[in-house]
Amino acid sequence: MDELFDNMVIDGGFNNVPEGKLQTEMNKVPLFMTQLPEEENDTLAALQSLLYEGTPEEVAENFKKQGNECFQAGKVQYQNALIYYTKALETQCKDQKIIEACLTNRAAVNLELQNYRKVLTDCAKALQINPKNVKALFRSVKALYMLDKIEEALDCCEHGLAIEPDNKALQLEKQKILKHKVCLNKKKEEKQERERKEYEQKVALEKVIKDRNIRITTTRDAPNSPHSVYLESETQQLIWPVFFLYPEYKESDFIIRFNEESTFLDHLEVMFGERAPWDTEGKYSPKNLDIYFEFSPEEIGMKPTLIKVGKKSSLREALAHPKYIVKNGIPNFMILPQGTPFTEMFLKQYK
Repeated sequence: MDELFDNMVIDGGFNNVPEGKLQTEMNKVPLFMTQLPEEENDTLAALQSLLYEGTPEEVAENFKKQGNECFQAGKVQYQNALIYYTKALETQCKDQKIIEACLTNRAAVNLELQNYRKVLTDCAKALQINPKNVKALFRSVKALYMLDKIEEALDCCEHGLAIEPDNKALQLEKQKILKHKVCLNKKKEEKQERERKEYEQKVALEKVIKDRNIRITTTRDAPNSPHSVYLESETQQLIWPVFFLYPEYKESDFIIRFNEESTFLDHLEVMFGERAPWDTEGKYSPKNLDIYFEFSPEEIGMKPTLIKVGKKSSLREALAHPKYIVKNGIPNFMILPQGTPFTEMFLKQYK
């Protein structure tokens, strides 16, 4: 039996045991077994009974001391410390000072392990026993701060300093909390100001769109797009994302910023200043192109029709057309070359 304990030290002898295997290893030691082997062993039963020998208060005090030793041994023994403090609290101990100490100490371990909500639970129980437990208040402050509960942390600080006005640790925590509170308030104000500006811009944008007689609709399956219409503050002009579609080649161009006062010809001259790679026959030159948009009547059974837009028309004029509806926030127009077999066939589909 002596050989079994030769290598054990004051921390419980589980220094090199991984945290997840702690209970398994402890079960190999008679004093810590939670279950006895299936075969009867009077010696093991007697040894394990030593663990709970004495009054509940003596047993709890013993577990508390072992928990303290493990906690002082450092991080590698924190899980052991939790087990000992928990065992102490599971006894029928009536000594409230021992219970208070175990709760406060277990909170200290959980604080190191960043189990902040468990810290608050144990500290709350300890404070029910002793409302003037400054250690429990201090650990509550630390946990609340890490959970970003600033007002609650400050309140605990004030309670602790009311009991111990010269407590340096609490004074430092209070300074840290107040400094952090200033930063949080600043961020909150900045967020509110940003949201206020965004709201004002949204209201202004909606008003301008309404004043322009532009109709917008959004479908259920509308795709998410990083681009949307916005109101240029200096000129008070709308800037739209616009699609140009080329049905003949199933190609398209996406214009991220199309000023509403620009004409379609302005953009066509930029896009087709040189032949497009897919325009193998060279049909797509600015002067040889027509612009259309599709209008779908709301009446059931009515076929969609194509409405022609003048090349020299501005985007604002096109969007204000009584039959134009901006779908999902992005206007789109079909571009067709004049007098080609494809264009004639395509246009017949809409007649």
